[in-house]
Amino acid sequence: MIHEIFPQSFVSRDHTAVMKRRAVHEADAVICISRTTAHDLQRLLDVPPEKIVITHLGCAEAFSPASTAAGGDAAAKRPYLLYVGHRAGYKNFARLLNAYAASARLAQDFDLVVFGGAQFTGAEQALIASSITGPGTVRRQTGSDSDLARAYAGARAMIYPSEYEGFGIPLLEAMSVGCPVICSNASSIPEVAGEAGEYFDPRDSEAIRAAIERVAYDDGRRQALIARGRARCLEFSWERCTAETLALYRRLHP
Repeated sequence: MIHEIFPQSFVSRDHTAVMKRRAVHEADAVICISRTTAHDLQRLLDVPPEKIVITHLGCAEAFSPASTAAGGDAAAKRPYLLYVGHRAGYKNFARLLNAYAASARLAQDFDLVVFGGAQFTGAEQALIASSITGPGTVRRQTGSDSDLARAYAGARAMIYPSEYEGFGIPLLEAMSVGCPVICSNASSIPEVAGEAGEYFDPRDSEAIRAAIERVAYDDGRRQALIARGRARCLEFSWERCTAETLALYRRLHP
């Protein structure tokens, strides 16, 4: 429900919200990928709960422990923290960058690797140049799912600062390959990460910094998150998603 909650993130000619409202009211049923999405659908579009089915997502085979035995970002010369995906607006990358830059320890000991998304904007480049004072660097990497899986496997942790997600597949990807997750306590993110996340308030850069440091400098805490994450991601699969989706189709059209 990002278009409804963050309309300022989209251009005025984007009619997704209008088309979505029409579609959900005409549909016989609506599949939501999280309880959060279902609640927001009811709250914002007045969809009756009996019309909604919640079906969680999974993650690809590329993010299995066996596929990441080598591990690591091939370009890494120093330990690194990992951010994945787009960065604008509600994705909240600027606050993560501020949190990283505000910690002399983090900027001294870790790089910040950004996997995917567009090239850094001029504003991002200026912020990076003005705020990073230690030897740490902020750099962008792209590649295949296999490259991303290796980047997860080699990271000290994956940071997920988003203010809103309908689900959050990177959480599952990271947990599946044994990368601890440090994440926002907002929207569906706790629903996916469960007890396997180290949480922070996404609107508080100081809270983000503190959460990263709690994990980055405590091997026991880090290993506990890894173990919980591997157990947690077993609760989600594309096979289960497929079976639940097919069951709905069969119920609607026996």
